[in-house]
Amino acid sequence: MRISDDLIAGVLSGGDTRPRARLLRALLTPLAWLHQVGLELYLLPFRTGLRRRFRLRDAHGRPFPTIAIGNLSSGGTGKTPMAALVARRLMENGPPGRPRVRVALLSRGYRAEGEKSAVPRVVSDGVNLLLDANAAGDEPTLLARLLPGVPVVIGRDRRRSGRLALEKFAPDVIVLDDALQFWQLHRDLDIVLLDARRPFDNGHVLPRGLLREPPRHLNRAGVVVLTRADRATKTELSEARARVVRLAPRAALFTAVHAPTAWMRLPENTALPLDTFAGRDVFVFAGIADFDSFVRTVELLGARTVALKRFPDHHVYSVGDLAELARGAAGCDAIVTTEKDAVKVASWWPPGNANAAAPPPPLHALRIALKLDDGPGFAACLREAVENAKGPRRI
Repeated sequence: MRISDDLIAGVLSGGDTRPRARLLRALLTPLAWLHQVGLELYLLPFRTGLRRRFRLRDAHGRPFPTIAIGNLSSGGTGKTPMAALVARRLMENGPPGRPRVRVALLSRGYRAEGEKSAVPRVVSDGVNLLLDANAAGDEPTLLARLLPGVPVVIGRDRRRSGRLALEKFAPDVIVLDDALQFWQLHRDLDIVLLDARRPFDNGHVLPRGLLREPPRHLNRAGVVVLTRADRATKTELSEARARVVRLAPRAALFTAVHAPTAWMRLPENTALPLDTFAGRDVFVFAGIADFDSFVRTVELLGARTVALKRFPDHHVYSVGDLAELARGAAGCDAIVTTEKDAVKVASWWPPGNANAAAPPPPLHALRIALKLDDGPGFAACLREAVENAKGPRRI
């Protein structure tokens, strides 16, 4: 187990009762109070009307439909697959007799080259991938590959990247990936994802817990999705539902699971059945927030995980990393990872300097989609948000 896991499970969540853990919790608590006070002071002008959120508008000055996806906590809850799902649902549910809804997607481009620059950049024009994962970041690149026909634009200032998307691509709706905390931009719908097992972590904001903002801020959500519902016990799921209803009584509430759909053989990007590695030896690596969940998913598909290599979330892989992976996977039937990691390493595999007696096994990525238990309700929420956007624009 990594030190960070020990810190989260033991120190932050109170499982470790040793004096040094209690002391660390005591030291972190006032820092969390300062975080929360600073956040409330920052938000006060928005809440009192002294500062207005910027609203995206089309060339005629009409308000533009904007939908944001995010979470309250640090770590993975499924924002990227949710962004893909929202874009697809919008495109599938266009009005009869009209062309399908045009969607543009905005992402920050975390750990991309030039991430701190204020200048937005186009990752994909909907047809061509214009930036690779090193230049654009793993999540925007993955979204561009998963969503043909959807332009993807990155930039830390979503106001500027939104204007660029409107000018270049004339979409009908803009979807923001991981933008719940981008307070400066008006949204017509906030979709908030919570892990059904621990929806509010330990209840504390950073650094005493993993929350970016306190649980009561959930009240601005229009839709709440409890992800990994299949991993939660009945009691955990019931308690999570009840708390969401108390904190966000006006929000539509759904549950979702992370469902594997295929193995993708790389670099050909060929889809293979989910039982491809049943009973076979695989080497698993990934740089994601919830590595353990990914490993469990691979094992549930019948694969024997004979070796594991965990990297930090959003890890930037080097040639040396790949050579080490190739050596570690010697003798395995395959080396497997997530699609988010695959966009960064597929073009380099197999590495040329592995120094192994035999060539490394082929690289495969597990394609995982978010599946909602929603009936027609989720699509109705999206339509309502777009139709209620101020101004005459309708889709």
